[in-house]
Amino acid sequence: MTIRKGYSDGPEGQIHWRMSGEVGDAPDLYCFSPAPFSSIAYSTILPFLANGRRAIAPDYPGQGGSDGGSATPSIEQYADSMCALIETHSADAPVALTGFHSGCLVAVEVALKLKERTAELVLVDVPAFDPDTRAKYLPLVGAKFMPSSDLSSQSKAWERAVTARLETQQLARSLEMFADQVAMGERQNATFHAAFTYEVDSQFGKLTTPATIIATQSSLLEPSRRAARLIQQARLVELLDVQRSVLDENAELTAKAVLDALAS
Repeated sequence: MTIRKGYSDGPEGQIHWRMSGEVGDAPDLYCFSPAPFSSIAYSTILPFLANGRRAIAPDYPGQGGSDGGSATPSIEQYADSMCALIETHSADAPVALTGFHSGCLVAVEVALKLKERTAELVLVDVPAFDPDTRAKYLPLVGAKFMPSSDLSSQSKAWERAVTARLETQQLARSLEMFADQVAMGERQNATFHAAFTYEVDSQFGKLTTPATIIATQSSLLEPSRRAARLIQQARLVELLDVQRSVLDENAELTAKAVLDALAS
């Protein structure tokens, strides 16, 4: 199944998106990306998710091909743009939402804004850190990024995209992911900042949308379990056989778990 790309208008300018599948009986599925990547993170898994429905992965403002983007954005700002995108493509029809890592926070905030329009919510590997942990790591991962002519300034981006992934994906894909980060310039840590300043406990506690938490064998296993406790009547599904490359090497398995959760 092919992936189409396009643009829609949003509060901060044009929003770039990837889309797979056609309108079906099931609600459109909106897929929110993990920091620090754009919708390129979903380019492998998106066709697997488009089973009897459209699957749409947008770029947040200032990422990928989208306009706008402040130096210190918030999850709430991202959600405003994502809601505008949803209104454009899905009008007032019910929608389904999913996210991976920090994309889970965007999915939750969109669900809070759309309220009863959100028919289904599936969160994969949720960074539901407690306030002390967020405060500890915010200056380490969320500080303004300062690029320079010294190639070593991109060492973290290279590690995330290439060194840590070569066993699970081809070099061409790793280089794509590296370029996606470098293209953000000084905003490379912006989504990390948004994620680590988001009030997880209070916002998750407001959620009444039926939610499934999918937790893989990763560093976010315990935070995902915590998310399931914070969200009212959340269902926890543990995929402990999945230990890496959730959206790429294990894309088909992850997509099946998401679609099974939506079907239930």
